[in-house]
Amino acid sequence: MKILIKIGSALISGSGKIHYQWLKGKVEEIAGLHKQGCQPIIVSSGAVAAGMEIENLTHRPKETLNLQLLAGKGQIRLMKHYKDLFMAHGIFVAQVLLTHHNFAEKAEIATIKSIMNAYLEQGTVPIVNENDLVNKEEFEYKRVFTDNDILAALVATLLKVDLAVILTDVDGLFLGDPKKNKDARLFEEVESIDAGIYKMASKATSTLGLGGMSSKIKAAEMIIGAGINTTAGMASVIFWLTG
Repeated sequence: MKILIKIGSALISGSGKIHYQWLKGKVEEIAGLHKQGCQPIIVSSGAVAAGMEIENLTHRPKETLNLQLLAGKGQIRLMKHYKDLFMAHGIFVAQVLLTHHNFAEKAEIATIKSIMNAYLEQGTVPIVNENDLVNKEEFEYKRVFTDNDILAALVATLLKVDLAVILTDVDGLFLGDPKKNKDARLFEEVESIDAGIYKMASKATSTLGLGGMSSKIKAAEMIIGAGINTTAGMASVIFWLTG
């Protein structure tokens, strides 16, 4: 069973630091699924936050160049965390950095698909992130690749995964912001995505996260459109598989 797990900035980091203990627990959970025969693919944000940790910064810079510099430094630390945590379970990982350009050419699409499927056959866990260390135009294309949500959708549909789990810092889609209104209504299931759903989803964006719930809804719409089961929330991946 191929399962894509998308981990955003708001979960993996906060105040310029990587949530190491949270990540350790999540890797342990995913490693357990791997040992049961699942083929996990992780789409993970966190490079900029890891760079902020290196530089002892608590506020995310606004300048594109500074963000790129932090991403370049931070990606190494982020991957070291993943490498060490998975290796504790005897599992290898592979870094896969992509941009929107990689999905514009058929030859590149075929190459990405071939390589990632080969990693899965080997039992290696691909760790996918957007390649932030590129030119300014590519970095500002974040309005399309918002916090890796759309990238996760592209990877999920390319690999034809069986399940896509978009992990968030809230339980799912609410009518209102649950962080500000404890009585905000949670939608257990959304049968169709329309303008009203996007309006509800546009209310909140986390401090380090770039996409908020709106980009997660867009990603879910893309994945569901490809006939893939998808879910979003803060529950464990094991919950989505067994609950």
